[in-house]
This record gives sequence, C-alpha cells and structure tokens, in this order.
Amino acid sequence: MFGVVVIFITMILCLLFLFERRTMWLGGVFLCWAGITAVYLIVTLETYETRVALIVAAIIFAPFIILFPLYFVSFITLLITSGMRLIKREGKKLHNFLSIALGAFLIVWAIVAPFLTVTEGAHPIWLEIYFVITFSVYYCFFLLLLFVVSSFLNRIPLPFKTYDYIIVLGSGLIGDKVPPLLANRIDKGIQLFHRYHTEHHPVKVIFTGGQGHDEKLSEGEAMAAYARDKGMHEEDIIIENQAVNTYENLLFSKRLIEKDASHKARSDKYETITVTNNFHVFRALLWARKVKLNSDGAGAKTKFYFWLNALIREFIGVMYMQRKYHISIAIVGIFLISMYVLFYAIYLY
Repeated sequence: MFGVVVIFITMILCLLFLFERRTMWLGGVFLCWAGITAVYLIVTLETYETRVALIVAAIIFAPFIILFPLYFVSFITLLITSGMRLIKREGKKLHNFLSIALGAFLIVWAIVAPFLTVTEGAHPIWLEIYFVITFSVYYCFFLLLLFVVSSFLNRIPLPFKTYDYIIVLGSGLIGDKVPPLLANRIDKGIQLFHRYHTEHHPVKVIFTGGQGHDEKLSEGEAMAAYARDKGMHEEDIIIENQAVNTYENLLFSKRLIEKDASHKARSDKYETITVTNNFHVFRALLWARKVKLNSDGAGAKTKFYFWLNALIREFIGVMYMQRKYHISIAIVGIFLISMYVLFYAIYLY
C-alpha cells in the first residue's frame, strides 16, 4: 500500500514537472514525495535488514535534526551579512533591507517563541492572539519554503526540449548603457540562441522593455544593440519597446511572437523560453501563465549578496500576485481559530 502511494505521488510530480511547473504546488508535491520516499525506503530496508535501515535513516534525517541549530544560525548570518554588503554596494534603498529584516525577525522569534506558550486556564483573548500569531508566522515560512523549492525546480532545464523563441526580459538601464545585471540576462539569451538555433530550426530572440523616464532609449533597443555587438544578426532579433513591467514584457512579447509565427507554418506550435535573472524566473513564469504564454524559464547568474535579498523581494511579489488566495486561507484559518477559542471559553467558564 505504501508503495502505491509513492508511485502515485511520483506520477503527480512528473506530470507537474513536465506539463505545468509554474505553480507553488510543485514545491509542495516535491517535498511530500521526498519525505514519503525516504520513509518508504527506510521501512522497506527495515523489513530485510534493521541495521541497514537505521544507518540509512541516520544518514537522511540526522543532518537535519542534529545540525538544525547550525543551519539556523548560518542562515541568519548569511541574511544579515549579505544584506549589509548589498546596502554598502547598492545604497540604502528600502527594498535592500529585506534580508536584514528577515534575519532580525528570526533572531527575535527564536528568543520570543519559547515564551509564547499557553497554559491550562489561559484567558481566551491571549489564546486567540497566540494561535493567530503562530499560525501567521509558520504559514509564511511554509510558503517561503514552497516558493524556494518551486523556484529551484523551475530553473532545471528539460534536455529533450528545443525552443523557437527566446524572450529576454529587460531591467533598468544606466542612461543608454546596459548594466551588469541586465548584461547577464542578455548573455544567457545569446548562449541559449547558439544552443538551439540551427539552419533547419531558426530561433529568434525577443528583447523586451520600454523606456524609463531616466533612460535615453528603450531597454529593448539597448539590449538588441548589446546583442548585435556580441555578434547576433538583425534577422534573428525582435525588439519589444513598450513594456513597463514583467506582465507587459510577456504580454507584448506574446503578441509579437504570434505575429511572427503567423507568417510560418507553426502559428500555434511554437515553444518559448523566458530568460531573466535566477531570482526572478519563477515570478516571471507566473506572469507568463497569466497571459497564457506557454514558456519555460532560464536564469542568469546573480551575485549571491544581491540574490538572497532579491529572492525575498520576489517572494513578497508572488504573495502579492496571489493575495486573494492567501487572504482567503488566512480568513478561514482565523475563523477556525476563533471557533476553537469560543468552544474553549464555553468549556472554561
């Protein structure tokens, strides 16, 4: 019976991974699969050799249980040190303090959490506050875990796939110059172009991004100029120069792709891949799903001190995208907590 459950979850994971990875359910299913598969392996081994099963269990679970305090302290240290380095290099902008804020919150929570307990006969109001705070904190951390796992899984390339269009998302320019962050995206797009473009399978690259108020030209045009300097030919490039955010990047690129594909015999059979920085891939793919653009993702490298803070910012962005769903869950959770506290108060008094 246990084996059937493992096979069933494995099939769901494979279907999600191959046909629709752009969901946080992917992270949840993967974690369930990893946990259940590990338990199944240990139970199976225990049937034949108890000692081997115990050794395997120790190898799998001991590092997480015994070394958790070390992981926790190391994670907080990384959050704070990378945040300080980011502020030193990029300036004291509000969004640059996210990793430091999370690190500080984890320190406070580690100190305060042991004292946030309820005892028998506790006042119902304190009970309500305790459960709401605990539910909110652990729900957010659970979502963060799903987000990180889903983001990682969406960056794993599918080796058997090839693509017809490569969409490179824009970011800010410095005047008319391409900054390093954006250059990494373009270089990744060019790398993918050379991988998939052949004489019998032509590939086009869409450079997408409008002109900001402090920019001398559109991001799409600046990116195309950078790519031409790197050796790309004009006939392999499509420029989108009106978008002002990721949603428009993908929506307008989709329209240009449909227009270009309509001149060929593949108007509804094209494959696309969206290129952005690695921390931004998952949210970009969620927007692609919203505009009904079937696309995989590829991430350009980002310096670690920038990546960690940016990943937290992306998580907040995804939560905002899905705010109606999470607000609904929060309302249901608080309602259930209130019902429990009400019955507790009736029993107590």
